[in-house]
Amino acid sequence: MPGFHLFVGNELQVETAVHNALMTMNGVERNEIAMYLIDPVVLFILAATSKRCLTVSEISPTVNLPAATCYKLIYQMDKLGLVAFCGNGRNGGRGKAAAYTSVLKEMHLEMRNSAIVLKVTWKNGISEEFRKSLMPQCSEASGFASVNAVTAGTGETASD
Repeated sequence: MPGFHLFVGNELQVETAVHNALMTMNGVERNEIAMYLIDPVVLFILAATSKRCLTVSEISPTVNLPAATCYKLIYQMDKLGLVAFCGNGRNGGRGKAAAYTSVLKEMHLEMRNSAIVLKVTWKNGISEEFRKSLMPQCSEASGFASVNAVTAGTGETASD
């Protein structure tokens, strides 16, 4: 099976790309990040790209999407910082193609006390919790609220 294997051995380049994507994400409204994280197609893309860099032509059949739709989603995810651009390389003899990797390391979705709770760990070790109350009389905004960000291993809350 032809694949995009340019990035084997370029771990530093990929780590730098992930770091840059996470810095981009810091400037994005947390509610927007949380809304993307509950989209099943976005989750499929993040899972498919979690271990290695893939091109859109490799992602598209994996998540069963037309290439044009996949390109649009990857573009939006890149602007939000959910995926990192790994670089360009040759792809199956058809020329150069951009490759992307997920910045998501782990995510847990829970329903508890009439709320949706997302617990996310990014590849840089930072953990965040997003919560959306399902109570209609709640005065909270209609979106997700970022509860906290914790640096892995230290237990300290990171400042927003």
